[in-house]
This record gives sequence, structure tokens and C-alpha cells, in this order.
Amino acid sequence: MVKKRIVSQSTYVDPSKAGQKKAAGTRKVYRGTLEAQWECNACGRTGIPGRLKRCPGCGRPKTAGEEYEAPAGKAAYLSAEELKEMGVDPTLHLSDEECDFCGSKLKPGTQRCLSCGAALGDVGYTTHTCPACGRESNAEQCPACGAPTEEKLVAHRYAEPPPKQESKRTPFWRQRQFFIPAFIIFTLTCLCACFAIFSNIRRMETATVTDIAWERTIAIEEHQYVERGDWSLPANTDLVSQEERISGYNQVQIGNEERCGYEESCTTISVYSHTERTCYDDGTCDDHDVYRDERQCTSKYVCNQVPIYENVPIYRTWYVYNAWEWVTIRSAVARGSTIDIYWPEVRLEDNQREGKRSERCTVTFTNTKGNAYPYRPPCAELRQYPLRSRWNIKRNTNEVLEVQPEG
Repeated sequence: MVKKRIVSQSTYVDPSKAGQKKAAGTRKVYRGTLEAQWECNACGRTGIPGRLKRCPGCGRPKTAGEEYEAPAGKAAYLSAEELKEMGVDPTLHLSDEECDFCGSKLKPGTQRCLSCGAALGDVGYTTHTCPACGRESNAEQCPACGAPTEEKLVAHRYAEPPPKQESKRTPFWRQRQFFIPAFIIFTLTCLCACFAIFSNIRRMETATVTDIAWERTIAIEEHQYVERGDWSLPANTDLVSQEERISGYNQVQIGNEERCGYEESCTTISVYSHTERTCYDDGTCDDHDVYRDERQCTSKYVCNQVPIYENVPIYRTWYVYNAWEWVTIRSAVARGSTIDIYWPEVRLEDNQREGKRSERCTVTFTNTKGNAYPYRPPCAELRQYPLRSRWNIKRNTNEVLEVQPEG
């Protein structure tokens, strides 16, 4: 099959379409298909219609070196019937058949060269087939045996705009300016993921208790007569003073104000730019009107009533009072580095008491490689871990998670 081949492209501006508008996003609009022309290199005849594959002046067949050209001046668009008669599909635009023996250019779909009589084995474009002899052609009556032909496919039609071709842009991840940063980010992400996985891998090994640390704390509270302030007065307190204070604000509308100005409204439309003419090696040319998007804005002077608000203060009574409360004044702390753990000694005055108690114990295990890992058991179990005792520990890279007696 002879492939589609573009022989020329040109543009022109149609004055009658200047300023024509279409919906936003319109890029190309198909206008029609024209018959191209060619010039005979043998006798110099010009303006030969594209459907003629033999020069009407000297009778010599059209050759590959005689290119088609766009018609000069105004030309009518071809109808579906004319395209069908020429053997042209306005969507596919398959090139003229070319005889491998004499080089003659023939109408698309021709099966036998009209110049030398050679058979063309690969027909570029045909719409009918003969049920009697199997001959393909574009005729409704078989040129070989005269029998009525059957339509092979519905291909000749009024041309429609070709389907929008997706831009074959290189994916952004394959472009050099994106590849290197993306590769670095990907590598760092993989390293972080591997580190996180590695750090959470639990290992069992034998380790020795090399250090013990504990701390116990008791808060000391004292009953004091203190001054406080609040929006309400609690029971069993002694009032010192009170006053009206602003506790917040309410936004209240106090009127309207007329505000005027220009308001801009914008719309995007497609405006006619030029007509693109593409000629093919089948003796025809397509016209497409090309549009470009334009943003059009208009301004209008308008006046609106705008509400005016004022912040109105909210007043409430603020109370200052004295009350008896237990206040933490200090803490008694005991620390050690052996398994002998105890609470600190506390000495209290008559107006004092013990408050919250807290404790924290840490046992350090060291493995055979000399790496130390902390373990925080309940302080009540600290006596189970004397110095230099050996244990089977389960750990990650940061701390001991579980301990079991050795053996």
C-alpha cells in the first residue's frame, strides 16, 4: 500500500473570516478538500488537474518528479462524489500508485499501469470488489468482467477534521532536567526506607548488665493562702476585689455604605488566525482554519451597598480572691546505681504533705561487640538485674525490647 505523503504546506489569511470567533479551545476547523495541480516537465503545460495522471498536452504519464501544487486563485471544494471518483480518501490521503516498471504515477487504487500494462500487486486504496472475478476497483461495475461490484468499506465521505493527535512529548520523568533530581530523591527515599526497616529488625543475642541507674521523686506540697483571679467567684474563697472588664467583642452592623468602582469580567474565546493548506501526493489539498485562544475583558462601573460593622465590647465582672490551696514547693529526690532502690527521706512541716510520686529505672546491656543498649524495666523488677549478670536480649538498633534469662 502506498503511504500518505505531504508534498507542500502553506498558509494564507481569508479576509472574510477576520475576527471570526469560536468556542474556547478550538484549534483547527476543516473547511474542505481542493484538487491540486501539476506541471508537465516534457511539454511545459501547467495547471493540469490532480485527477489527471497523463498530460493532456503531450500525453506523457505523470512522473514522480512532477510534484503537486496548490491551485492558484480561488477553487471550489470537491464533493464526496468527486473524491470517490478520484479514488481519494480525504482522511487517509494515500499517495498515488506508482508503477514499479515505468515509474508512471496513477490514480490511487489502480491495479494495472495504464502506460506499460504492468500489474500492480499492492493496491493503495480501493472501495469495491468484484464477487465474480475478485478484481478490486473504485467502480460500481467491474472494469475486468463487467459484473456489478460490492462496496468493500464506506470510506469516501465528506471529510471530517482528522482526530486530534496526542503530543508525543517526552515524559517529564525522562527529561534530563527532571531525571537527576528525581533520581536523587528516589535514592534518598530508598536509603531512608532501608534504614527504617533495618532499625526495626529485632535481633536476639547475649548481653551483660554493665550499668544501673534509678531515680525516685516525691513532690512536697504546702498549704498556702494564695491570690487568684477569674470570671466567677468559687465557693469557700475570700473576695479581695471585683471590677468590670472587657471579656470579648460582638460584631454589630451599624449601617451601610455605598462603594463604587470598576469590575472586570473576562472570557476566553478562540479567534480566527489563518488558514493552513496541506497538499498530498494524491492530487488534493486540505484547508483547515486555525484559531488561537484570546482572553477578552470588559470593565463596568458598578455601585454596591456594603454593610458596616462595629466591634461592641462585652463587659463581665472579674473577681480577685484569696483561697487556701496545696502548692508544690519542692521535690525530694533519691538516685542510685545499684539494685538497692529506695524512696527519698521526707521531712514535713505541720502545713505540708507528700504529693505525687514518680520513679524511673534504666538498665544498660552491653553485647559481645561492646555496643551498649538501654532497657527500662519496672522499678519493682530492678533487683532482677544485678551488675555483670548475663541475659538473652531482643533489641533493635536503639534499645532493648525484651529480656530473657540466659540459658
